[in-house]
Amino acid sequence: MFVIGLNIDSFADTWRNPEIMDYYSENGLYMLRVFPSEIPENYSKWKVAKQKKKEKFSAKDTTIIKCHAILFKTTDSDTTIIWEQKLINQISPVFAIIANDGSSIVTFDNWYSYGYGIDVMVAYDEAGGLIERYKLEEFSPIPINEFQMSISSLWWRCGVKYIDNNTVEICFKHESGNTKKSRYYVDENRFIYEPFPPPRPHTHPRIFDEDDNEIIIPGHTKEK
Repeated sequence: MFVIGLNIDSFADTWRNPEIMDYYSENGLYMLRVFPSEIPENYSKWKVAKQKKKEKFSAKDTTIIKCHAILFKTTDSDTTIIWEQKLINQISPVFAIIANDGSSIVTFDNWYSYGYGIDVMVAYDEAGGLIERYKLEEFSPIPINEFQMSISSLWWRCGVKYIDNNTVEICFKHESGNTKKSRYYVDENRFIYEPFPPPRPHTHPRIFDEDDNEIIIPGHTKEK
C-alpha cells in the first residue's frame, strides 16, 4: 500500500480536459499552437484485452497521438510555419512563452499537475529541439515543501516572461504569499537568483571619419 503525505493545508482541485492552446510572443509576431496528447476512447480496453480480442480493435483505437506544437510567424500579409515538433510532456504543458525573435520557447508544468515531474520547465531552441528540462527542485529558490499544495499540484508559479530574447524571468510564490524571482539564460542554460546583478551598460559602435578621428554622436560619450 502506498500512502502519499499531504500538507494539512492541501485543498482539492479540479481540472478541465486539455485542449488546443495558442500562445503569443509579446510583440505578436510568433504564435505557438500546442496540441495535447490524444488517447483513444477504447485504448484502455485494448490494453487489457486478451490477444484474440485485441485483433478486433482498429488502429484508431490503439494509437496515441503525442503532444506536439507548431510555431508560426505572422506578418500583415502571411503566416508561415517555422517548425513543428513533439513536446516531451505526457499530456500537455500548462503554459508557454515565446521569445520575440522566435529563437526559443519555454513551457511550464504538466496538465493535471502543477509543479511535479521531470518537465516542470522545458526549453526548446529555434528549431523546436530540446535544450533542457527541469524538475521544480532543480531551479526553485524556495524549498518545494514550502509552496501551497493541493491534491494534484504545487502552486509555485506567479509569473513568467521573456525580458529579452535570451532571458526568462520566473516568479515563485511561497505559501506565505512572499515571492522570489530567478532568471534563466537560454543560450547558457543557467539560472541566477535575486539579488540580480546590475544590467550591463549599453555600448554604441564607434564611428570614425576618413582621417581616423572618432565622431561623437550627441548623447553618446567618448570611450577612453
